[in-house]
Order: sequence, then structure tokens, then C-alpha cells
Amino acid sequence: MTDVPLIPAVSEEVEILVAALDSLIEGEAAAERLIAAGPQVIPYLERFLLKGRPRTIARPRCRAVHALGELGAWPVLVEYFRQYRRPDDAVVLFAEDAVRSIAAQELGRWKSAEVYEVLLKAARERATGGLVRALSEFQRAESIPVLFSMLDDDLCRNDAEKALRKMPDPARAWAVLSLRGAAGPSTHLASAVRRRSTTLQLLREFGVELGEWPTLREFLDDRDADAVIATAGIGFAIGPPSDHPAIVRALFHISQHLNWAQEDEVIRLLDGHRDEACEHARGLIEAADAKGERPNWLVPRWRILRHLLGPETGAAAQR
Repeated sequence: MTDVPLIPAVSEEVEILVAALDSLIEGEAAAERLIAAGPQVIPYLERFLLKGRPRTIARPRCRAVHALGELGAWPVLVEYFRQYRRPDDAVVLFAEDAVRSIAAQELGRWKSAEVYEVLLKAARERATGGLVRALSEFQRAESIPVLFSMLDDDLCRNDAEKALRKMPDPARAWAVLSLRGAAGPSTHLASAVRRRSTTLQLLREFGVELGEWPTLREFLDDRDADAVIATAGIGFAIGPPSDHPAIVRALFHISQHLNWAQEDEVIRLLDGHRDEACEHARGLIEAADAKGERPNWLVPRWRILRHLLGPETGAAAQR
């Protein structure tokens, strides 16, 4: 930015206000006064942000970023991202992530190609929730691979899902492509499991073509319950009736260990295909009876069996 000359008295007052951004008590009021002072304070805020070192406490730099955004100083925020160097200290890195999030959201007000490219590059380098939210406002298909890569990030996953829901058609195509070859023991890392499961859940929401079912059918054997449930929902919606027994078996296979939300969803899916579900449930009861296994109502599978076959389920298994 080009320095804006200030008369000495005003310059001194601005310096005092910028220094007050560090204050726990006066920092917010100082930021509001700087915004009210207008564009003449931009060079001071620019120096504070670009020349100052990242620190363990993010709030003062976040205040400066917000003030720059309110003053329309988007070139300064662009330069902030271009100068960014990842801190070595983990605590400083975490704090600067908050600054980058605020900077992205402030910068996202300017819907230019330059701003989009800066935000996309920053997200590829190190994603934050604010970067994801800012990218989502552009709704550009170029963001989709980056957004899918964030589905294994606990801090960005929800924002990435929301962003992908704004672009269902291109996101659907990329999701199917990303799932090809994504089944099997080589993808059992926790991050891969989370990404795969979330991708399948999004596909269930978006809807898929019948021709994509053979690719997705593999995930009935996934070790993750959410992935199996999402695949089952897709299969019941578009798969041939000949696959319904396999889908039922897959749901019962994961039914030993489910949380309450997963249990409710499995019951809902099985209720929609009750004939196949009850037939398989009776087979499980007979197998339990043959092994002398007694009902354990703390286990989701037994509660699902009782739901399908009625109160006599326990008695039948104990005969």
C-alpha cells in the first residue's frame, strides 16, 4: 500500500491505537476507533500485520485484519497470504491459523479472480475453517478437489461438507471418481476412513446414477459403520432388488457396535425392506439359538432383532 501522510498529532494517536490492539481490555475499542478513523490508518495496520511476527496469541492480529477488511484494504490481505510462512512452533501455528481464517473471510468480500486464486493457494498450503468458508462463497468447481481433501481434517470437515453441498453436480462427479479404487486394506488409515465415509454420505444426499452402483457396492464391506450405512441407503435407492439381501446382510454385519444415531438409521433402512430383513433376522436368531447365545439387550443387534421380530425374540433365542 502507498503510505498516506498524517499530521504528527494524528500520527501519534494512530500509533497509540495500533499499540492498543495488544490490550486485553482496550483492544476491541482501539480497533473500532481505527476503523472510524478511515483509510489514513491503513499503512499503520499494514505494518502491524505484515512486519509484525506471528505470536502465540492471535487476537491482536485478528483485530488488525478485521479493521483492514472494514477499511477495504484487500491488497494488504492479499499480500499477507503471499508472505505467509508456516511457523515452526505449534502454538504459534495454531494461533496464526485463526488470523488466516479471519483474513480469508474478510478477503472473501472481494469476488475477484485474483482473490480466489490467493485463497485457493492458501487452502492448498494449509486449510482453515475460514479459508474453506471463503472459498465456498465463490462456488467454483476448481475448489472441489481441495474441499474433498479436507474431509479427513477434523477442524475443516464440517465447513468442507457445507461448501460441497453448494455445488452438488460437480461434487457428485468428483466423489464417484475419488471412490474408485478406494476400497480394501490399503485404505484403513483413520484419515482415509473418515474421508471415504463422508464422501459416501454426501453421495447419498446428492443422488447417484444407476451405472455408478457397481463401484459403490464394494463399500458394503467397509469396516466403517457410517460408510456401510450410506452405501446401503444408496443401494436401496438405486441398486437392483437382487442386491437387497446383500445390503441387509451388510447392515446386520455392522450391527454389533453402533451408536444410537447409527442404530436408528439402520432400523429405518431395514424397516423399508422388512421382508428381507425379517428373513435374515430369523436366521440370526436360529444361529444364536444353536450356539446357546442368550439375548443381550445392551448390544444394538439384539435390539434391532427385537424391533423386527417382536418381544418373542428373546424367548425364541433362549429355548
